[in-house]
Amino acid sequence: MPAPTAPPKLPAHPVPSGLLGTSVTSRAVLRYALTGDRRGRYLVGASVGLTGHQVAEAAVPVVVGVVIDQAVATGDAAALGRWLTVLAVVFVGLLCSWRFAARAAARVTEYGAHDVRMAVARRALDPHGTTPRRMPGELVALATSDAQTVARFTHTLGSKLAAAAAIVTAAVALLVISVPLGLLVLLGTPPVLIAMQYLSRPLERRSEHDHELAARAGAVATDLLTGLRVLDGIGARSEAARRYRRDSRAALAATLRTERAQAWYTAANTLLTGGLLALIALVGAHLAARGRITVGELVTVVGLAQFLQGPLVDVAYFASGLGRARASARRVVALLTSDPAVGPGTRSPASAVPGRPVGHVRADGLGVGGLIDVGFVVEPGEFVGIVTDDAGHAEALVDVLARRRDPDAGALYLDGVSVAELDPDDLRRTVVAPPHDAALFAGTIADNVGRAEPRAVRAALAAACVDEDIAALPAGLDTTVTEQGLSLSGGQRQRLALARALATRAAVLVLHDPTTSVDTVTEARIAAGLRADRVGRTTILVTTSPTLLAVCDRVMVLAADVTRGTTGTHAQLAAVSPGYRELVLA
Repeated sequence: MPAPTAPPKLPAHPVPSGLLGTSVTSRAVLRYALTGDRRGRYLVGASVGLTGHQVAEAAVPVVVGVVIDQAVATGDAAALGRWLTVLAVVFVGLLCSWRFAARAAARVTEYGAHDVRMAVARRALDPHGTTPRRMPGELVALATSDAQTVARFTHTLGSKLAAAAAIVTAAVALLVISVPLGLLVLLGTPPVLIAMQYLSRPLERRSEHDHELAARAGAVATDLLTGLRVLDGIGARSEAARRYRRDSRAALAATLRTERAQAWYTAANTLLTGGLLALIALVGAHLAARGRITVGELVTVVGLAQFLQGPLVDVAYFASGLGRARASARRVVALLTSDPAVGPGTRSPASAVPGRPVGHVRADGLGVGGLIDVGFVVEPGEFVGIVTDDAGHAEALVDVLARRRDPDAGALYLDGVSVAELDPDDLRRTVVAPPHDAALFAGTIADNVGRAEPRAVRAALAAACVDEDIAALPAGLDTTVTEQGLSLSGGQRQRLALARALATRAAVLVLHDPTTSVDTVTEARIAAGLRADRVGRTTILVTTSPTLLAVCDRVMVLAADVTRGTTGTHAQLAAVSPGYRELVLA
């Protein structure tokens, strides 16, 4: 079997401290996405290019009007050639400025989205955790759709500045042709924009609510798909489906409300801007009929009126685009400013685990979730089982042992030192306690097992009974694993995650129901493999599996129907405790 290859080291990506603290605001997130890492110059370039494009578009009907008055009406062939050349130059400038602006805007958008995504990922992966804890699906939504929405404000800002410049250019051209026409544009545009800004506020509120419900539905869907086999195993698939239908329908209703608001906003936008443009054309026709402007100038007026519809609508939609960007930015801010689940280590001068850890674990008056006043001692090198009567209690206990959360009461000690004094990241290199639903990553099997010494990897794969599965694959450890490990079966994913934990050779290993997706024969082999692989190292199994409990040195019971602190071997407890038998043998 080939040795695992080390996953590539990710390059350091600077994230400003201003995006990783309690003072983060939605404005700071928007500003960082648009101008961080010297992107401001590209944003300026995009705005200049888009402005040049819009000004050139406004110049087209002006040049056409001049061609009619100075060449077509007079029959001057030389003038016709000159002005057609000018028109061609305008079109070339129009196309080149658009190409330049599109490239610059795309750079700002993609790199800005990436940087916001990295800030979200760094906060999500912070060893201190977040309060409240976010579901993986919600984090995915923040790192993808919300980060992209924030960064796309580049197009909103650049195009709206260009549209404003185009409106001013058209107004100046109309002032030259006729002062009343120019004043009509200059005085009529601000009220239209103010009205559209006012009408966009309900849309912004509904857009934010819509994003929240859609993210919740997506989070439930992601978690449902990743735990589908487990749900089948405990008969909870129908309840999970009902929960998803409820959240999905709520998201659909919110989306429909947002779309209705968007439709009304679009209708009002078209009515207001269309009315202003119709008035401009009507006034221009009246002036031409009275001989106050020429035919060419009338053509210019009509062309500018048609052209202005785009910039006016574009500027009017600025509020809508800003609202969507703000809504996404606020969701990102909520994550970045969330309180940590655990505090930093307080041990002085350093918060590292002292010396060489021996794996002595002690709980003193521990209170977490529904567990109250829990006390136990695990000696170095012991192989101990812990049984609870509630899956939530088991998960909370594992989280405390891993310091993903701090206990509500009491304390937990490692080698005589309170874990609250230890740095969480350093502690987790000594106490490995993966969550029950530990995820696999896109890459190879070797990437997922980790960078451990090859001999340790082979032993871990054998103990987890996944070595034969890997050997049967054409590429062995180099076999590609898709996102969430969905290219593997549920049992293979769970055993590979178990092998990853075993390969760490941690001084203390805490496992929460590591065999729920395997058959009974394989479970028995895994139990024997775990026992053999962890000789001399402290191991805690939080489980109700009789197969795993049977290989433990002793079992501690934390359940309401069993006397608190009941301890013994699996065989002893099964013989004398009806409550224990009900928990693990029913």
